[in-house]
Amino acid sequence: MVKTHAEESLGANPGDAALNPADSVAMGVRASRSSTRVDPASAGSFRALRHSAFRLLFISFLINQTGFWVSHISLQGMMVQLSDNDTFKNGLLFFVLFLPAFLLAPLSGVAADRFDRKRIMITSYLGVSSACLVLAVATGSGWMTANGLLVIAFAMGVSFTFAGPASMAIAANSVTREDLPSAIAMQSVANNLTRVMGPLLAAPLVFSGQFQFAFILYMFAGLTAAFLTSRMRVSDYVPDVQESGIFTRMARGLSHARERHPALPALVSVAFLSIFGVSHTVLLPSFASETLGDASYFPWIAAATGLGAMGGALRAGRVGARTTYGRAAMGMVAYGAAMAVFSMSTNLWLTLVAQFIIGFFYFSVMTRLQTLIQQIVEENLRGRVMSLFQVCWAGTIPFGSLAMGYAAGILGTPMTLLASSLVCIFYGLVAMGLAFIWRRQSAG
Repeated sequence: MVKTHAEESLGANPGDAALNPADSVAMGVRASRSSTRVDPASAGSFRALRHSAFRLLFISFLINQTGFWVSHISLQGMMVQLSDNDTFKNGLLFFVLFLPAFLLAPLSGVAADRFDRKRIMITSYLGVSSACLVLAVATGSGWMTANGLLVIAFAMGVSFTFAGPASMAIAANSVTREDLPSAIAMQSVANNLTRVMGPLLAAPLVFSGQFQFAFILYMFAGLTAAFLTSRMRVSDYVPDVQESGIFTRMARGLSHARERHPALPALVSVAFLSIFGVSHTVLLPSFASETLGDASYFPWIAAATGLGAMGGALRAGRVGARTTYGRAAMGMVAYGAAMAVFSMSTNLWLTLVAQFIIGFFYFSVMTRLQTLIQQIVEENLRGRVMSLFQVCWAGTIPFGSLAMGYAAGILGTPMTLLASSLVCIFYGLVAMGLAFIWRRQSAG
C-alpha cells in the first residue's frame, strides 16, 4: 500500500495512528498510555509553529477569523437594529448561519476525504468574500432587510461548513504526530485571539451603525487568507479510491467514530456543550441591555469570552498528552458553574470575569475533545469524522440558539441562562461518572 502524506506526517501507518477496536476503551481513559503518547517535552502549545506549512495556515486562519468576528458582531448588531432587538430574530440569525453545518457537514467531510483539502479551503474563503461584498453594497445602499440578512447569513454558513473539516484535517497534515495537540490548540488560540480583537474592532462600527465597513474588512480578510493558503506546501493527500458512493462514505465515517472509543461519547459531549453552552451567546445583546442596562457592553462581554477562550485553548495544548474524556467532563462542570454565576450577575465586572471563565473552560473542553478524536482516527477517514465534530459543534448551535431566543422571550434572559447552566453541570457530572466506570473496567 502506498504511504500517504498523512502517514508520513504522523510518522506511522494507519494502524499506529489509531487503536484497534479491542484497545478502544483503554484509549478513552488512558490516552497518555496508548499509541497517542506524546513526548512531554514536545507537548508545548507553540510547537506546531515550527512547521512552515502550519505557520501559513495559522496566519491565514488568524486573519480570516479576525474578519469573521468583526463581521459576526456586526451581523448581530445589524439584526438588533433591523428587528428592534427581537431575541427570536437574533436566535433566527444564529439558526440560519449555522444550519448548513447541520445539513451539509457530512457531505463536506466526504469532500475533505475525496478532494484537495487546500482547494476546498480557498474556494470557501472566496465564497465568504463574495457574500461580504454583497452585504457591504446592500448595507451601504440602505437596501438591507432582516430577511435579506438571513439569506446572506445562510450563504456564508455554507462556505463555513465546507471549510471546517478541510481546515481541521489539513492542520493534522501539516505537522508531525507529536505536534498534533499543539496544532489543534493553536487553531483554537487563533480563533479565540480574534474573539478578542474582532469585537474590539467591531465596537466603534456597531456604535456608529457603519456595518458596511465591517463587511468590507471581512471581504479583504477572506481574500488574504485564500492567498496565504495557496502558498502552503503540503504533500498531496491520496484518498481511498476503494470506497464509492457518497452515502457509503458518510456511513463509514460514523461507523469509524463508533469503533474508536471514546470518539462517539466525545462527539455527544460536543453537541451538549454547544446546545446548552455556546448557544447562550445569542442572548448576550439582550443581557447587556436588559440586565446590565447598556447595550454597548455587548462587544466587551464578547471580548472577555474570547480572552478566556484563548487561555483555555493554550492550556489544553500544553496538556495534550494527558487528554482524556474524564478531564473534559470536569471542564464541562466548571463551565456550567461559571455560566450560573454569569446568569445571576448584575455587575459589569462580575459579568466580564464570569465570561472570561466561561470562555476558558469552553475552549479548554472543546480543544481536549478535538485532540482526543484527532489522535484516534485513521487518516483516510479524518475528514468525515471531523465533519461529525462540526455537526455536533456548529450544527447544533442553530437549534440551541433558536430555543434560547424563544425561551428568553417567555422566561427572561437570566432564567434561561441559569437553566442552561444547570444542564451543563448535570451532563458534566454524568460524563465524569461514565469516565470513572470506563477506567475501572479497563483496569480490571
